[in-house]
Amino acid sequence: MKKNLSVLLVVAMAVTSLTACGSKSKEAASDAAAESSSTEAAATAGSNDIASLQNLDKLEVKTLDDINPLDYITLGEYKGLTVEVAPASVTDEDVDGYINNLIESNPAKTEITDRPIQKGDIANIDYEGKYADTGVAFDGGTAQGFDLDIGSGMFIPGFEDGLVGVKLGDTVDLDLTFPEEYGSKDLAGKKVVFTVKVNKISEKSKEPTDEWAAGLGMEGVTNLEQLKETSKQQLTEEAEATHKADVESAVIEKVIEISEFKDFPQELLNYYLVQENEQLENYAQMYTAYGQPTTASDIVRIMMENTASDQTDADAFLKNMVNEVAQQFITFAAIAKNENIAISDEDVENYLKEAFDAGTTGYSSLDELKGDVDPKTIKEGLMADKVVAFLVDNANVVEPAN
Repeated sequence: MKKNLSVLLVVAMAVTSLTACGSKSKEAASDAAAESSSTEAAATAGSNDIASLQNLDKLEVKTLDDINPLDYITLGEYKGLTVEVAPASVTDEDVDGYINNLIESNPAKTEITDRPIQKGDIANIDYEGKYADTGVAFDGGTAQGFDLDIGSGMFIPGFEDGLVGVKLGDTVDLDLTFPEEYGSKDLAGKKVVFTVKVNKISEKSKEPTDEWAAGLGMEGVTNLEQLKETSKQQLTEEAEATHKADVESAVIEKVIEISEFKDFPQELLNYYLVQENEQLENYAQMYTAYGQPTTASDIVRIMMENTASDQTDADAFLKNMVNEVAQQFITFAAIAKNENIAISDEDVENYLKEAFDAGTTGYSSLDELKGDVDPKTIKEGLMADKVVAFLVDNANVVEPAN
């Protein structure tokens, strides 16, 4: 598990300048943080207390350009490696499961006009939340035309139950109290009143229809048969991408496993530590934006939990993680040197232009993007990509024996 984490970190390090510098990209990644914001470690956020993350601005650093990677590694036979990776596969059961998930998240609905709200219904509502004592509306407590799945537990306790029995077109006041452990300190434990108007009541249909499939908004899908075809194509593309990533991970792990390393210069480890801290700080800010005040140290502890690490010392865990990243880049650089794999300034320029033209960086101009990235980081990432592609091209990928 730890090795897989390190492989992922190679990618994270390689694109640090594009996906984690400044606030532009944090918004794009904030949904992921929202999904994870209930993690126990995030909920108990404290100070940035991991020793390695303190006084980073005083560290001396070296990059791969400052060393000869072959001084720190004895490479094994990295050409012709045999790795076992299961082939990409999508079954009819996979497609059915995917469509069932679509039904759960985007259920077919029949509008109801002859009865009040019941559990399991979807109620389209307007609502406004105010503090009970002052009558002042609080931030984030107002919306119009919101579809609420009654019984989903999406809102605070009492909100959904309070709508059961309410009729179409009616307006009700719900006297509620935010949980004491609620993420926002301005709302935790506070008594509030939600004024809610019911605009529409819908019942979930048990069977999907062609009309429902067309309403999903998927390109080229106007009926259930087309939905199945499109779903299978999408799942196949995802399976192939996963297979490609699994092959790359297996090859990287194998090369490192058969290589021998000497101790790296502390300055090089400092360089990767500083980069990793930038990632940690960005993740911490995403958690904090969703009401869970979090530090880089907290993110390290969350990573320890999510990787089921045997390590209990967060500082040691972080140092080990940084050392593994350094191992990978030393390995890539050594192979690049042996195989005359080079990245030019033009390669970096083209990469940045393609990234900007794709419209995913959040920058208003190419010059702004260039001014906010570290070319050395991009160069290392592109070098790693080329080396990994070389290793995969020269590998023998077989199915697992079992």
